[in-house]
Amino acid sequence: MGLQAKLTQNLVLANIMQAFSEGIVLSTKGGVDPKLMLEILDNSAAKSGLISYKAPFVLKRDFEANFSTKWMHKDIGLAVESGLQLDVPMPLTALTQQMLRAAISKGYGDADFCSVIRTEEEWAGVEVKDR
Repeated sequence: MGLQAKLTQNLVLANIMQAFSEGIVLSTKGGVDPKLMLEILDNSAAKSGLISYKAPFVLKRDFEANFSTKWMHKDIGLAVESGLQLDVPMPLTALTQQMLRAAISKGYGDADFCSVIRTEEEWAGVEVKDR
């Protein structure tokens, strides 16, 4: 049960980070200052402790590993396997697993898992950083 709890926690964290990455890249490309967007998020129902902690590192482009992309990918893979064994569909987590894989293939495996944003940024042609 301890392993299942750990996998569930990391599943939620990885999915939150993926949603944040997509949203902040979208808003940045749409002209919203990333700091303003973070203020909006912090003062809304979308407030997240994970994002409040990780976003400043993203804005500073500091992707030194606290928890690496490759380790998050491993845990998400185990969570997806658990879902298969328990017959629990997890379409969002399967997509997040692929985004982690994409980040690893770009060379970000040893960087912090918040570095998944860099793949999204490359695809969108915009970088989220302090202005």
